[in-house]
Amino acid sequence: MSSPTTYSASDEVPYQPDWLRTYVNTYNELHAGNLDRLAEIYQDNVVFVDPVHKIEGLNQLQDYFNNLYLNMNQCQFVITNTVANGHQAAIYWTMTFSHKKIKSGQDVVVEGHSLLKETEGKVVYQRDYFDVSSMVYEHVPIIGSIIKAIKSRIG
Repeated sequence: MSSPTTYSASDEVPYQPDWLRTYVNTYNELHAGNLDRLAEIYQDNVVFVDPVHKIEGLNQLQDYFNNLYLNMNQCQFVITNTVANGHQAAIYWTMTFSHKKIKSGQDVVVEGHSLLKETEGKVVYQRDYFDVSSMVYEHVPIIGSIIKAIKSRIG
């Protein structure tokens, strides 16, 4: 099995518009010290939805990311694939993070994908899809054992 390809702004990826190249490059380089770069890729009126949150507005999104990174030992996104169609795109990503209260601070790897909608060169809507149980709940004592048992019976 081959390794996933990580795309950056300099890669020759077919059908990837400039706004998406900028987005990919920003996320591949995102860390706690450069969260101000979110303003380069998101509109002021962005709507950001994931399995746990719905956030409206760039300021609220920046606050969300600040809190996210504040509570983590480390967090890294790697965009592994993109599919673009005009002003929309699907991106596939892997997030690796560690949090002192989850899995005893060990790395947790979560794969997911996002639907992006763009206007005027920036993302105005993002909907993230990922398994929140593999991200958090499986690593919580008692609850984690129950979720893992349920998943093994289903699969």
